[in-house]
Amino acid sequence: MHDFINTNVESHQNETVFNLQICETSEFDVSLTKSTSLSFIVSKKNIKIVTKKWINSNQESMIGKSYIIPTKAFHYFLPIISENEDELNIQVQSFGLRGELLLNERLLIDNNKHNSKITTFFETLDENVNKALRGLQLHCM
Repeated sequence: MHDFINTNVESHQNETVFNLQICETSEFDVSLTKSTSLSFIVSKKNIKIVTKKWINSNQESMIGKSYIIPTKAFHYFLPIISENEDELNIQVQSFGLRGELLLNERLLIDNNKHNSKITTFFETLDENVNKALRGLQLHCM
């Protein structure tokens, strides 16, 4: 297994899903893999954020979190990306209409040759989510 990054967008009539999947192999043991999946599911009523992390495709080792932000409260996402020689640190914050912090999630990724794909996903996240929300609101009128 090799390191890989997949990003995709799934557009459905009632929701749009932005997915990021990362698989990292250990530099010390190539049979050891760490997988991370992150989904932003945008509907007219809410934005659901789902993170899943697991080791060696073992579902028993999976750690998952999910958050739901009502779209009426959502204003924007702010990704904060920092990088050193060992890892990429991504902190995603979401703020409400009155400036309140709705989400503060951190993601650590071992540095690899796919970092530009990851940073592009997060740098365009706010714009993409807002476009999807506008499209869903127009479609549902």
